[in-house]
Amino acid sequence: MVRAAVTDLLHQLEQRFGHPLRPLTQGSEARTFGTDGLVCKVYGPTPSWPNQPAGPFAAHLEAANMSKAGLGAWVVEAFELEGNGVLVTRRFPGQNFAPERFTPEALESLRDFFRQLHQIPEMGVVSQQRLEARLEQFGGTLHDLEDAQRLVGWLRGHVEEVAGTPQAFCHRDPHAGNVLLRDPGADAGVPAAFLVDWVRACPDDPARDLAILKTGTLDLLGEPQALFALRSIVRGYPDAPTLWPRLRFWVPLTYLHDMHWFRANEPQGFESAVTEKMPKALRFYQEFPEL
Repeated sequence: MVRAAVTDLLHQLEQRFGHPLRPLTQGSEARTFGTDGLVCKVYGPTPSWPNQPAGPFAAHLEAANMSKAGLGAWVVEAFELEGNGVLVTRRFPGQNFAPERFTPEALESLRDFFRQLHQIPEMGVVSQQRLEARLEQFGGTLHDLEDAQRLVGWLRGHVEEVAGTPQAFCHRDPHAGNVLLRDPGADAGVPAAFLVDWVRACPDDPARDLAILKTGTLDLLGEPQALFALRSIVRGYPDAPTLWPRLRFWVPLTYLHDMHWFRANEPQGFESAVTEKMPKALRFYQEFPEL
């Protein structure tokens, strides 16, 4: 959205709600504005990325996904405004994930939430063809990295172990920017941890969700603490003995995805991404621990 259009849209929203709105974030898919009690997420009429939802469809889709995930009480409304989609939610009294604010209560909250989320069954199973295509894609993008080629070869040996896994409802983007931690002093009835940005939620392997949580959020704690937290979460699952081994595939694959993304989209950050993520990917695979 151009600046004039954003200003006009913001004015219309402020008239609708009777309160000033201040910018909160500008994500890859939407702009977010807020008051003390509400958050307005605005999806432009056209997608920011190919094959991404936009406009009113995106706003209604996210509202539906939140309700499906058990967060319907946080949804206020979703509507269309001059071709834009607007999702209005109650504002969670918290801030983005930060290691110094991650308490045992927040870990327990994440564990319970993901366990319940991943108990929502979906049609279909994890596609072997899709897994092989991803490995082929990452192997091509990272063709000049010997460690990446070696890791892709190892992961090919696990495709049949992961393929055929029954799918469940997954968030599919639980990185640190989408994980909020409750403010000190907030109402104790509010969860200690909360997930936002549900537009990408869809059927997938729960182990993939947890791999993204590990690489994009828990790793901020440091590798030993991240592994401890990941174990704690998985141990709460009824199918923990079969879920845990799949992480040996999904966690390294997620690191490969991140390196692929930097080379394709932000090449100036590629070298530092490789320096950070490649050793973690190799260690997680080679030193994969028992649950």
